[in-house]
Amino acid sequence: MQTRRTLLLSALALGLTSAAAWAAPAAVPSIWEGEKMYTTLAKDGTGIASSSDTTLPVAYVIFDTQCRDCWQLHQKLAKLTDRVRFIFFPIAYMNIHSEPQATTILTAKDPLAKLEEHFAHYTDIEFVGIRYPAVETLPVDVRNKVWTNTKLHRRSGCRAVPYGVFKNSKGQYVPFDERLTLEELEQLFELK
Repeated sequence: MQTRRTLLLSALALGLTSAAAWAAPAAVPSIWEGEKMYTTLAKDGTGIASSSDTTLPVAYVIFDTQCRDCWQLHQKLAKLTDRVRFIFFPIAYMNIHSEPQATTILTAKDPLAKLEEHFAHYTDIEFVGIRYPAVETLPVDVRNKVWTNTKLHRRSGCRAVPYGVFKNSKGQYVPFDERLTLEELEQLFELK
C-alpha cells in the first residue's frame, strides 16, 4: 500500500520526467527531406525575403502567423539579417487566422514591413498579430499560394512550425528551429 507521500513523490517524478521530455529538442522527423524542402520552396513557394542582398547565404523558414515558437525564432533571426538572407514562407497550420493573416502579409505593398508589424503585435492581448479584412475579400490566387506553401511543408516531411533549412558550404541541408540559441544559429549558418 502506497502512502500519501509516496504517491506525491511518484507524481512529482512523473511530472518532471514529462517536463524534461517536452523541453528536449525534437529529433528531425525520419521522413524529413531537407533537399526536397529547400528545392521545392525555391521553385514553388511564395516567401518574403529579409534582404534584397542576393550575395548573402540563404535560409528558408516555414512559419505560421499564429505560432508563438515562430515569433520567438523570428526574434532571433532578426539579429542575423545583415549576414543571412532569410526567406519566410507563411503557411496555414495553427488555426483559422493563419491563412488570412498570411495572405494579408503577402499582399501588402511591403510584405517584409507587414511581417514585422505582425510580429510586433504578436503579444497583443486582444488579437494575436495583425488584423485582416473579410476573408472573402482576400485574393484567391494569393490564398492559394499560402496553401501551396503548406503542402510543400507537409510533403517535405515537416510536422511542426517553425521549421527552417539551410544549405551549408558542404552541400548539406541542415534543419533549424526555435530551440537553437543565437550562438547555435550563427554556427549553423557558418557565421562563426
